[in-house]
Amino acid sequence: MGIARLADVIKEEAAEAVSSFPLRQYRDRVIALDASIAIYQFRTATPKLFNRNGENISHLQGLFYRTLHLLENGIKPVFVFDGQPPDLKQPLLARRAEAAGARRDAAESRRAENLPRPLKQDCETLLSYLGVPYVQAPAEAEATCAALVKSGKVWCTATEDMDALPFGSLRLIRHLNSKNNCEVEEFSLPDILQKLGMTQEQFVDLCILLGCDYCGKIWQLGPKKALKLLQQHGTIEQVLQNIDPQKHPLPANWDLEGARRLFLQPEVADPGRITLEWRDPDPEGLVRFLAHEKHMNEARVCRRLQRWQEAQPKPEEAQPKHQATREGRRQRKLGEFFPASKRARPPEVPGPRPSRKRQKPQAGMPAEAGSPEPGM
Repeated sequence: MGIARLADVIKEEAAEAVSSFPLRQYRDRVIALDASIAIYQFRTATPKLFNRNGENISHLQGLFYRTLHLLENGIKPVFVFDGQPPDLKQPLLARRAEAAGARRDAAESRRAENLPRPLKQDCETLLSYLGVPYVQAPAEAEATCAALVKSGKVWCTATEDMDALPFGSLRLIRHLNSKNNCEVEEFSLPDILQKLGMTQEQFVDLCILLGCDYCGKIWQLGPKKALKLLQQHGTIEQVLQNIDPQKHPLPANWDLEGARRLFLQPEVADPGRITLEWRDPDPEGLVRFLAHEKHMNEARVCRRLQRWQEAQPKPEEAQPKHQATREGRRQRKLGEFFPASKRARPPEVPGPRPSRKRQKPQAGMPAEAGSPEPGM
């Protein structure tokens, strides 16, 4: 769920904090992606993609196309996987599982928390062949994404859930997809706080009042009224002293302090212990894994890899011949697998932030995974 109606509140009350940019504006940026949200999109896109064994491999196709699209645009992605959900989230997860069971679709619940190990391992294998790093979060992926942004290791968080902002991500982008004309919404947390006249702690209180994953929502307290009351009184405790408890009863087992603590002091992977490295994709490994092991259409995989290779900058000088390995055999390079030149790496240090172009944010959710060739 994320934070209910938070995007609407920001667009109405702090519109200057939201910008629309074409994806190419993020060239040379490092972007942390919430892997669970991306996999959910790919797995639930229609039509689903099944291989000859009846396995749904939509998530692999979507991850393959989207990652190559980001690399083609000079973006350095890093995927962050969810860890163990907090105890306060268990009631929400139980309701989701019950609803999914009622739909006879338990495998495709709202979020991909606690991904089945084989599915997660397949995604990690694919990312390894793509040369893209991934991070295992100890708890919520968005919290670790936010920690990576605050540490300066990545530029922004890419996810559809707005709770990356109360976790402290300085920048959040939404509506990322593999279309050539993709435009994303960027939310600036410092600008949001300034326009709303709030501290980060007060912003977390607003998110709790709006409705979050960790506690229930106060009855009949809408987003506009919640914002107004919090701006007037400063804290939830003061808001409660100025509303009628008969009209606005608290939800059962409401753990306000626990929810605050999860947002303001979340359990995250230590950014100082994380090393992010990118390599050129391994075309042989990708064809072997996707086409031979997972039975994705081999011609389609090769065609997409060739498009990626043809999009790479051409070197000014011819590359030296490859030397044989000590075993007398050498690994085939990308230029040999497809007749094109080796990719030039983007610079490690991000360039200056692009100037903002004020546009009306666009709505929509990417769902390219089920199409024959996403991003074409």
